[in-house]
Amino acid sequence: MMDPRWRPTVNEREFIEQALQSDLRVDGRRPFDFRKLKIAFGREDGSAEVELGETRVMGYVTAQLVQPYKDRPNEGTLAIFTEFSPMADPAFEPGRPGEAAIELGRVIDRGLRESRAVDMESLCVVAGKHVWSVRVDLHVLDNEGNLIDAANIAALAALSTFRRPECTVGGDDGQQVTVHDSEVRDPLPLTIHHLPIAVTFAYFGDGNIMVYISIFVNTKGVLLATIISLPSSDSLWLNF
Repeated sequence: MMDPRWRPTVNEREFIEQALQSDLRVDGRRPFDFRKLKIAFGREDGSAEVELGETRVMGYVTAQLVQPYKDRPNEGTLAIFTEFSPMADPAFEPGRPGEAAIELGRVIDRGLRESRAVDMESLCVVAGKHVWSVRVDLHVLDNEGNLIDAANIAALAALSTFRRPECTVGGDDGQQVTVHDSEVRDPLPLTIHHLPIAVTFAYFGDGNIMVYISIFVNTKGVLLATIISLPSSDSLWLNF
């Protein structure tokens, strides 16, 4: 991890700015070269760890039966929670989620929700009574930039491998729910329609654009925009 005490000198800043103007970066990548991506799936269903360059985020998915919202009695719910540890970045403070953690969770949540990636109606067990509430926990292990992009992939990877318990409905009133153990009935995967991928761009200077910005470039005050692809090819959601 980059030493948080290190700050570039004036000459170093000027060198970086000149390199960026020439479509070069300090790590040798070209403006639109992505960082190397690695995805490791855990032994348990619904767990995955993503490495995007040196940034690492772990995603873990769980689910429980809850009562649905009154205005959406036939839909389950999906919630994103983020955890920032000072071990990942000294700028993160322990305790209650800070502004950065809240913003990260909001962006990932909105991207999944507005793209309708997960079929919410498939999470309904008994309309108005029981639905599955899916929770995605994102743990930031190392932060070297592109946190939104890495967290987005971690959430998608964990959701793609998650399996919820199968349940049946019966009883005299036809609304008694029985949740079956995985040894009795195989758990069921989530219905995922598509994978909305987030890509962060940086705008700087006179119309210069590049992707996958490092922490060093982030500190220079360039304008960042995260674009999350939606089902329609001409529909994009941007976070500035």
